[in-house]
Amino acid sequence: MEHCDCIVIGGGVSGLVSAARLAVEGRSVRVLEASARLGGCIQSWRPEPDFWLELGAHTAYNSYAPLLEVLEDRGRLEDLLLREKVGYRFVDAQGRLQSPLARLNFLEAALSLPFGLFQAKAGRSVAQWFSGLCGQGNYRRLLAPAFAAVLSQSADDFPADWLFRKKPRLKKAPRKFTFTGGLQGLLEALAEGAPFRVQHCACVRAITRAGAGFRVRLDDDELSCAQLVLAVPVDVAVPLLADLYPEVSRRLARFPMAESEAMGVVLAAAKTRLPPLAGLIGVDDAFWSVVTRDPVPHDTWRGYTFHFRPGVLDRAGKLLRIAQVLGANQNDFLHVQEALNRLPALGVEHAVLADEVLALLAREPLALVGNYLNGLSIGDCAWRAAIEAKRLLTLKGVYP
Repeated sequence: MEHCDCIVIGGGVSGLVSAARLAVEGRSVRVLEASARLGGCIQSWRPEPDFWLELGAHTAYNSYAPLLEVLEDRGRLEDLLLREKVGYRFVDAQGRLQSPLARLNFLEAALSLPFGLFQAKAGRSVAQWFSGLCGQGNYRRLLAPAFAAVLSQSADDFPADWLFRKKPRLKKAPRKFTFTGGLQGLLEALAEGAPFRVQHCACVRAITRAGAGFRVRLDDDELSCAQLVLAVPVDVAVPLLADLYPEVSRRLARFPMAESEAMGVVLAAAKTRLPPLAGLIGVDDAFWSVVTRDPVPHDTWRGYTFHFRPGVLDRAGKLLRIAQVLGANQNDFLHVQEALNRLPALGVEHAVLADEVLALLAREPLALVGNYLNGLSIGDCAWRAAIEAKRLLTLKGVYP
């Protein structure tokens, strides 16, 4: 049975940052990825050789230092692409665009702000904290749909202190960036020539104890390791940990999942009436948001990813709605691609559960990383991965 110091299950941001942090310290690391691609919640669709469109996570910032530090170790920091500054607009059911400021009641905000600034974020939901900060009307008209567009689900119950958490910036990187081939290209760059091995199409069926470490069973193979990192969706972690760590598994089972249905379209630049935009925020519509390729403009094509609410429209209905919003004909769509995105649907109670889970594993050779322990963003995932990698590296009784 092949043995390595650490096995990382999952080849998204969390898994790759974990693997890189462990491998650079001399650990032998194997990354097991169930699919044929890297990325996890990052999925960059490439319908043309020089054109891509994000179907999942789409924006990265220089506050994502743990991710950028790994990229710098690969010598690829200079390959980051600067995103141009284009704004967001709200769009109503009739296709009319509206600026965010047009939805803000300044008097209500001025009356609420002095009192809202003194309320603690911890223990409050996004709806509670931001309604207190700027007024319930402003929250309902402006912030609720904007935050829902960010998360592709209602953000009302989301922990307030997990949204837009401030992080140190790596100032040598652009404030907002992407990568050639999209953000998935960035993760591919992390793995290229890396001091760890990536094994694709490796579906993990079971995890058992092997002495002080673990045995990982695949479809046609078994591996053993001293330490294990689970960088998988929370509902995938639940059955894998049911026998090994039942108290952890029971808590994770209380984390629900939310789905959004992405549909990306590419058309000639002249075939849409929309001005250059970073994205659109749906208001009482079938979609949460629209993400565009406009921040990285292309001479020939424009691209749009609509993140639809699940189960509202069929394929034909989605194509019709997209054409209406873009002011285009469906025959103008040169390429169409669909994807299903799954994210945790987090509430205030899940912040408490996450703390309990991390406390239970504080001295264990197992690390949980991902988008359900401290926030949904790429930066949150990278930050948690760096913290857990450091914990494993300093864990006593495993390595001299």
